[in-house]
Amino acid sequence: MNKIHLLDEKTVNKIAAGEVVERPASIVKELVENSIDAGSKNITVEILDGGIPYIKVTDDGCGMNEIDAVLAFERHATSKIKSDEDLFNITTLGFRGEALASIAAVSKVVLQTKEENETFGTRLVVEGGKILEKTRCGCQKGTSVEVKDVFFNTPARRKFLKRPSTEAMYVTEVVTRLCLSNPGISFKYVKDKKVQFITSGNGSIEDVILRLFGKEVHSALIFSEFAAEDLKVKAFATKNFLNYSNRNMQFFYVNGRYVKNKTLSAAVDEAFKTYVPSDRYPGVFLYLEINPRFIDVNIHPSKLEVKFSDDRRIFESVYRTIREALRESNLIPEVKLEKHLKNEEGQIGEQVKLSLPLFEVKEKTDDGAIFVREEVKTEEKIDKAPKHESSSDSERNVKRLSDIRIVGTLFSTYVIVEKGDVFYIIDQHAAHERILYEKLVSQYERVESRQVTLPIVVELQPGDMEVVSQERELLYKLGYVFEEFGNNSVVLREVPVILGQPEAKKLFVEIVERLRDKDFSSKVSFKEEEIATMACKAAVKAMDTLSENEIYKLFEDLKIVENPYTCPHGRPVIISMTKTQLEKMFKRIK
Repeated sequence: MNKIHLLDEKTVNKIAAGEVVERPASIVKELVENSIDAGSKNITVEILDGGIPYIKVTDDGCGMNEIDAVLAFERHATSKIKSDEDLFNITTLGFRGEALASIAAVSKVVLQTKEENETFGTRLVVEGGKILEKTRCGCQKGTSVEVKDVFFNTPARRKFLKRPSTEAMYVTEVVTRLCLSNPGISFKYVKDKKVQFITSGNGSIEDVILRLFGKEVHSALIFSEFAAEDLKVKAFATKNFLNYSNRNMQFFYVNGRYVKNKTLSAAVDEAFKTYVPSDRYPGVFLYLEINPRFIDVNIHPSKLEVKFSDDRRIFESVYRTIREALRESNLIPEVKLEKHLKNEEGQIGEQVKLSLPLFEVKEKTDDGAIFVREEVKTEEKIDKAPKHESSSDSERNVKRLSDIRIVGTLFSTYVIVEKGDVFYIIDQHAAHERILYEKLVSQYERVESRQVTLPIVVELQPGDMEVVSQERELLYKLGYVFEEFGNNSVVLREVPVILGQPEAKKLFVEIVERLRDKDFSSKVSFKEEEIATMACKAAVKAMDTLSENEIYKLFEDLKIVENPYTCPHGRPVIISMTKTQLEKMFKRIK
């Protein structure tokens, strides 16, 4: 008896449907994408109980005639492509010809459609993949598809669905992504007979973001774009102080299609490096337009994955676009006080925005900027002698900062600065840490080092000598010169100039341990992480008392760094508060 046999068409269709129709959200995605490809200007999505018993998508697109409506339920029947050559030039969201056939194979479908200028439309009733009824009907131009009882004929699949509330959440995510990629279409989303949102369809991405995510996200947006002959990048990102614990607020689109891609994620992470903490993620709305021949979207039926022919170019373009937006923006977080309005539902908060930027100078000195403490602890000692400013130096500082008044320090940790109707609070440790970090990063080829007075012997764990030998060049770039000393030991001859001997030895051991325990794909990235650690160890600390001249020097150096808003680990350097907000607190004004 033969062991291999052909599956019947019914079984084949159910297996194929499993790739396309994972849950109700998958159905919504496929139907709405069809509506978009049909040239619709208005699309309505309705669901009940998470879409399990009922989904309806209505559009005002081009519609179909009777013959096309019937063919649309056949597998691999599509109007989007005609040959395999078209797979390398895909400009539509759908192209496989599997959506309607797969949906109809596992649910009950009612379709109504009509082309423009036709008197009657076509109505089809399909159940389990079979057309049970075909009639003429009166309807508006466009198409409406009702889907009932998802997985009614595949109970094994249906039992894996989540609760209706969870499935509804997935549907909402899908509709949200489609709204963001099509600002020129007005979407209406109705869940359990309640309107959740309506987008205007006026073509503004910012307007869609406002309607979907509210004023907090919209008011924190920064924008930048890049254009070449065959590549365009538009990036809307939230300022660094509005960040999240996961990537759910990151939306990537390539030629109008929502995608997930490691290259794009890595570019965003690198652009926001040192602007946000390492375990936090900014909100990003990223749009790429690229020649379809340079990408492959035909990887999986879900069409969520995309491959680029030149990953490096895409990475660099996205990185530079977002980085440019950060560099040109005022990223000082504001202390937000809420104006409370009493009503029947409780209290509503109203927020006031900051308009006065503190940092306006965006250029560096030839030798970089570095602040040197007049008094340092032994383990933080810097070889370079502290520079004491003369009275003329101090006068020049005051003159340069004529529009800024340094009020003083708070808790020997925070510097208070006044400018116009705004006052700023600066974390002296975070500020100095940022200054030192950028100074060291500018010495990219090698961090400046100095000879130690007495050789420093470092005892390593078994196996660490192999790591030290393998990564000798990286350690050299970090400012370490050493020799093997036998018995898993090395002798440090030179150490980074900003660190005293105890700190230099401790950091050397930490670096070796991290190189041993982790597989770092980017040595440059790792080098920057270690430089951030060096800057943190060498910077002035909280509770260190600064003189007036030192405060002026710190502030002057902070003004010329590239990013004066966060320390290398993403913590805020400075926050602000307006005079108006302060007066509201003291009830001087309403």
